[in-house]
Amino acid sequence: MDAFSVYLLIVFGLVFTMTSSNLHSTKWIIRQYYETASGVAIIDTLRLPPNIVNEVKNMPAAHSMPTQMLKPKRQQRRGPPGANMMPKDETWRLSAYGRYHCVENHLGDEDIQLLEQIEKQILPLVHGFFQNGDRTEESRGASVTDTIMDGIYRSELQLMTAVPGSGNQSWHKDNRARGLSIIVPLVDFTPENGGTQLLLGSHNNNWPLFANGGARVIDAPAGSVVAYDSRTIHRGLGNETNEGRPALIFCYDRVETPPPGCGTLGSVGTSYQGRLVDILTGAMNVLSPK
Repeated sequence: MDAFSVYLLIVFGLVFTMTSSNLHSTKWIIRQYYETASGVAIIDTLRLPPNIVNEVKNMPAAHSMPTQMLKPKRQQRRGPPGANMMPKDETWRLSAYGRYHCVENHLGDEDIQLLEQIEKQILPLVHGFFQNGDRTEESRGASVTDTIMDGIYRSELQLMTAVPGSGNQSWHKDNRARGLSIIVPLVDFTPENGGTQLLLGSHNNNWPLFANGGARVIDAPAGSVVAYDSRTIHRGLGNETNEGRPALIFCYDRVETPPPGCGTLGSVGTSYQGRLVDILTGAMNVLSPK
């Protein structure tokens, strides 16, 4: 893509409009944005059209997507609460009560082909995010465009859903190291159906931002692109509606720092940190495009 269209980066209700005649400078702006702001963005103009959203919702893997809480199996199994409520073929794994995930190794060739076509549209964001670590290569005369993805890999590709009556996830980080997580809602995300809740600024321990922003809930239409630093403390909320809340998830990390980057104690510590900050900063706020 030689020319980059206008991107709207919407955070805290502020709109940052940027145009660029070349991909390099646009990626630079995206990189600077992530380093200095909240670590979260809704890329409003990079929205999937309704026909593509419908294709994803009708791809083979989506046919087996749970639409309600699954009945318990006879045989109990260890794991998170509700772990015995898995589909018989276990294509859909559970992360929290009523939250089911179909990960890449359970996706068929047709599914992956469609999702990788979508991925091509978001790769410029991935390039821009990681470009900061490749300035030394540029100083040696190497092409940043050619080297930027060296050592970067897609660590997660999945289709997930939160069924009606699902519960809140524990607060967590996708990675202790710097990476990029992208969510594409397949229905409108709202506080009522369990849109993702994030602690803005938690990727770099920006405590003043914690105090002023608190926990924000993504409120975005279907097909939107929601991108955040993988170090951001976040969780999926419970779905209080009568319809499921499906979404796509893409994650990108460096080979030398694969997720999650911490053990059980670290995960527990992050969970309690998120709960504490959420309590101290008050009510649930909404992060949405205007």
